[in-house]
Amino acid sequence: MDVSFTLWSLKEVIAKIPFDNPSDSDTVDIDFSEIAAPYYVKQGFKVSIIYEDSLPYEACCSIYSPKNVVTIVIIMKRVYESNFKAWQGGDKTFLKQSCFRRELYTHESCHLIAIIRAFPSDRSSRAREDFINKIKEKFSKTVNTAEEIKAVPLISAETPSASPSVFDKEHFRYSNDDVNYFKLYQELMLPYDRLVDAIEPLYDILEKTMNITIEDVARETFVSENFFTLFPEKLTVLKELLSKRIVNQG
Repeated sequence: MDVSFTLWSLKEVIAKIPFDNPSDSDTVDIDFSEIAAPYYVKQGFKVSIIYEDSLPYEACCSIYSPKNVVTIVIIMKRVYESNFKAWQGGDKTFLKQSCFRRELYTHESCHLIAIIRAFPSDRSSRAREDFINKIKEKFSKTVNTAEEIKAVPLISAETPSASPSVFDKEHFRYSNDDVNYFKLYQELMLPYDRLVDAIEPLYDILEKTMNITIEDVARETFVSENFFTLFPEKLTVLKELLSKRIVNQG
């Protein structure tokens, strides 16, 4: 299954994740019954995003129950929603936090997609057991610890000291999953249409100042310099689009 199909098939799930608009609610529930998802996904999943500032990490993804309806909870710090809302209101001191917020959402969304892809379309008990084994095999340490203390296993927990954009090849995938998560992460962080939308304001800056900084790019895309260093393909596309705009103007 290629990345474009994965994004297409789950586009309505992704659309319910507040990448571009801060949430004013304590919880965002993704109702699979209302979206164009396969029947086994509609019946097999419950997903919520919870906002909580008291946890010792910036964001996390947890599986509350892999046995019946798979209950997945993404927890984000509320402060990032407040900072992003302040940015939109004109306080430009929160650019770095707004970029990091997008990284957090993208990282946890990749975990969500990987879990959905590991889930069997076959509803037999044997297939479900295979899914549970995949979860335990990949995250045996956190799952076993959670079982011992009767807590919820963490699939992912992001800290301020580590960039959510940094991950190894096997970080998201379960067993034979063939999605390129480096590519998927890039597309969720900075989709092509978002790049296109950024070109005109960046060109205006270029005309006025004869220079474009990485901060200018971040203000238009909420993507930091670190992202372009890790995924230079997106920087190449940005430069190509801007070059075409300059040529067309000439």
